[in-house]
Amino acid sequence: MPYIAIKGFPKDEETVKKVAERFNDALLELWGCRQKDISISYEAVEPEKWDEEIVRGEVEAKRDRMLIFNGERCGAAKLTIFHMTGCPYCAKARQALGELLEENPAYKSVAIEWIEENEQPEIANRYDYYSVPSIFRGEEKLYEARPTDRYEFIKERVKSALDAVL
Repeated sequence: MPYIAIKGFPKDEETVKKVAERFNDALLELWGCRQKDISISYEAVEPEKWDEEIVRGEVEAKRDRMLIFNGERCGAAKLTIFHMTGCPYCAKARQALGELLEENPAYKSVAIEWIEENEQPEIANRYDYYSVPSIFRGEEKLYEARPTDRYEFIKERVKSALDAVL
């Protein structure tokens, strides 16, 4: 304990050793563990195999446990919003979010991931919803729009979702 597995495009041995040393130093300093308890591995993955083996095979399956995903820090203060281009309810949700961010600066600390369901069906299909916009905290659905939802109601639901992760 701890064990870190590094997977990435092939790198030269010198670079791999330097990265492992930095992880090692950080674990000693910040994790408070003993040197003999640290294990770090490296596995080179060819670029043409990256999406299939790593993204679809590992990253997406562990998305709820990611600390950094696609360069962005993850944490409890994160919402995933499924939407579709041209959807009027999605446009209202975006407008409401913009207004809420202006009204309450604390909401700006919430990471918002917008997923266009037609462009990323492999992700959208893992969630349980029928209509958009749909807002999730992890796998928990916080809001799913209905055709009768008016702007004020959508804004209330977006606010409730933001409040739920703060």
